[in-house]
Amino acid sequence: FEGDNHVLLQLVAKGLLTGYASEFEDMNQLDMARFVGELAVETVIERTAVHKLVERIRDVLPGGDDWSDEAHVFDPDYQLAMFRFREEHLVSGAARRLKRGIDAGHDPGAVFSRVQDHVIAAARAHVERLVLEDFVAKVRSLPEGPERDVLKLLCDLHALAGIESDRAWFIEHGRLSVQRSKQITKEIGGLCRRVRPVAVDLVHAFGVPEPVLRAPDLLDAGLLDEQPTR
Repeated sequence: FEGDNHVLLQLVAKGLLTGYASEFEDMNQLDMARFVGELAVETVIERTAVHKLVERIRDVLPGGDDWSDEAHVFDPDYQLAMFRFREEHLVSGAARRLKRGIDAGHDPGAVFSRVQDHVIAAARAHVERLVLEDFVAKVRSLPEGPERDVLKLLCDLHALAGIESDRAWFIEHGRLSVQRSKQITKEIGGLCRRVRPVAVDLVHAFGVPEPVLRAPDLLDAGLLDEQPTR
């Protein structure tokens, strides 16, 4: 793993698990009872068809039940809730697997290695949640205008693409229906079409020198002089 991000992700995961263990030890009896109860509910949701009903209930956001599906998937609170749930679930699941292995008398290092795919997934989910939170906060901090509109498009594209790339996990854990998954894929295509007119401007915003840009012939020369359209 030398020079690979897996080492950094392992360190992130260890930090998350250490923090999780510390928080768990600080729980009083009432907190512990609530934790166990919530865990039981999550297990039922994931193992039965009840998750479809739960998703429909959670699709209704504060402010009314007449929100369209399209408005909902573009709501930052919905996107953040999906990313946060995935992180919390992966961290708690990894912690439980580690504890079971250690309680069974296995070597801690061997146990950690055995569940490494799980802890790496938890670390990635943590990083992706932080990125999305900062992205959403930045968009919300901007005044209304073209800059905010473009960044909102990119933020939605980033969030929905993240959900789509891990949709099997979300479906397995009762947080995404097949219908909603198909809708998200459709919306991603629409967002890409809306971003395209300003794609060159976005690349130029990074200040990458022209000689460094690859395959300039793939870009229509006319696009370089076009004013971005909305």
